[in-house]
Amino acid sequence: MKLKNLLYAAVGSAALAFSTASCSDYLDISGEFNASLGIDEVWSNASYTRNWYGVIYRHLMEYSETGSEVSAFKNPWSNLCGEIASEKASSRDVMMAGFTAASGNYHRWANFYKDVRQAMIFIERAQDQGVGDPTSTDKLTAEEIARMKDECRFMIAYYYFSMFELYGPACIVTEIDDAAEPHITDYDRATVDEMVNHIDGILAPLCDPAQSKLPESVITSYADNTYNFNTNEVVRPTIVVAKALRAKLWMYAASKLFNGGDGSEYYQGLQKLQNSKGEYIFPQSKDPQKWVTARDRVKDLIDYAEAQHHALYRVMANGVEQPDRSVYNLFQVYNEEILWCSTNNSYSDQYKMEKRTNPRDVNSCYGTIGPSQDAVDMFFMGNGLAINDPNSGYDETGFGAVENHCYDPDYKDKKTDQNISNMYANREPRFYASVVYQGRSWFKKWMNGNPNYIVDFSAGGGNDLSNGDNVKTGYMLGKFKNRTVNHASGDTQSWKRVSIIYRLAEFYLFYAEALNETDPSNPDIIKYIDMVRERAGIPGYQTMNDNGIKTGIIGNYDKQFDAIQHERYVELYCEGQRYFDIRRWMICGDKDRIGCDQTRFYGMNMKGSKDKTPGEPTSYYTRTKVENRQWTDKLYLYPIHQNVIELANGRIPQNYGW
Repeated sequence: MKLKNLLYAAVGSAALAFSTASCSDYLDISGEFNASLGIDEVWSNASYTRNWYGVIYRHLMEYSETGSEVSAFKNPWSNLCGEIASEKASSRDVMMAGFTAASGNYHRWANFYKDVRQAMIFIERAQDQGVGDPTSTDKLTAEEIARMKDECRFMIAYYYFSMFELYGPACIVTEIDDAAEPHITDYDRATVDEMVNHIDGILAPLCDPAQSKLPESVITSYADNTYNFNTNEVVRPTIVVAKALRAKLWMYAASKLFNGGDGSEYYQGLQKLQNSKGEYIFPQSKDPQKWVTARDRVKDLIDYAEAQHHALYRVMANGVEQPDRSVYNLFQVYNEEILWCSTNNSYSDQYKMEKRTNPRDVNSCYGTIGPSQDAVDMFFMGNGLAINDPNSGYDETGFGAVENHCYDPDYKDKKTDQNISNMYANREPRFYASVVYQGRSWFKKWMNGNPNYIVDFSAGGGNDLSNGDNVKTGYMLGKFKNRTVNHASGDTQSWKRVSIIYRLAEFYLFYAEALNETDPSNPDIIKYIDMVRERAGIPGYQTMNDNGIKTGIIGNYDKQFDAIQHERYVELYCEGQRYFDIRRWMICGDKDRIGCDQTRFYGMNMKGSKDKTPGEPTSYYTRTKVENRQWTDKLYLYPIHQNVIELANGRIPQNYGW
């Protein structure tokens, strides 16, 4: 029975239902409230009302976790799309062993519908006039309730979008189910257009300052290059965040996977899917107008965010930009580039991601997360060129001296490592911040007591394959790490930081992409790509074109798309986005682009010797296939769990191929 129907069937029966039902039954959430608590007591008590509201945020994405605690609400996606291999994660073998609609581990469906229901109940039941004695400190004002209700509306839109990006369109719930008798499967699966328009309809008033009860931004003031943030409320959505979600929604809606496909047998299979009303779930043809809408939504977000003083984060020293510090500190301190974040970050816990990305022979850690060779190859050279560009200067032969750009977190002292493969020389700042490679020294605090230490992944080294606590690619993930943490008694044990969900650089690249789809000759395409590149310390395409270093990109649709997808890989590396990008673009089987072919997974030869000539079979410095990964086009969309399909009796068709 639908709870909303029960509520309005008759006043007397509704009152009886709520006077006898316990709060835990109504919530369908164990442990949040006492089972004997009556439901009306929740809404007449400010603390209980806050608790109910707080539960709605419980499945906010937390992309920092790529290790042993990954789930559908964290970041198995970097492993699943080939950015990394994570040896202790449940996602470790998934792309080799495969999975079914019944056995897949990364479902969002059931939990998100519980969260949607929780938010719908709050919107309907929370008292508009406020809760509690107005003279008490424990109260919620009418203004606070109005804001919380708009936040609930936003979270409903967010959870719907998070299902959409994984499964494609889901079911749009219009009534509040009885927790004891849920009826999610009573609803038809929506079409792509229905789903997108429903989410957009929720977000539209939240994005309008004249209607929205959300604050404009987490930035409270800006003057003389000094920012003040409301750091007590960084998780709570703002108008900036609502506009960001709306922009991202339309970027997905306009992309190939959700907008007419690629003409493949797989997509033709998707186009045949119908719900019980006879509606086709996926578009039958491309709608170019969706790219126009996407372009406008992204530009609206950028303009509004910049008006609130959001900007790319840059570190300056004596008037000179410091790219190495910018790309590092971006993830260490709260800053103006962050549009939305979670306060849960697995790197903040000294026993979690910091140790999982630390050499095992440094203070007894267990570094088990390693970038793939394709990921390493995607990072640019310091001159801005890709390593496969004949003018890049990239060289896999020989060894030399390479500065450890990560050595001193205060950037006062420098450390130059000797006998480093030339493949790691003269790379861009994001490479040095993200990839721990063979022979590199460690951070200053450790090196002070161990001046000759190097990270050694080769046979017989301190981080070789002889122990279960090791990477298997010959590289270790360095991005996100705090360089003051040393895991030793008396030293810094942990560093509290947020986990970024949306940041401005992603939307600059979204805007470049949308412009490229609507007008490849628009100069702002290169402008916005170059803003991201130049913050990272490498020349932009306009500069390289003007200098004759790299020409033929500007104004060319295909080459600009290549530049955008390449930049998104590098800039957003291991931030939980690549998995979804390559699917919405439908390029997972592209064997001609580095980082796209999902069957490729290479690393260095960790069974080899670091003293052998690069390229020899017994040399560490030989590209080696690490995993035999599988790819089939049905993986473009995650399967809806088989239990849901069976309960739905045809109303929810399974994604094609499953």
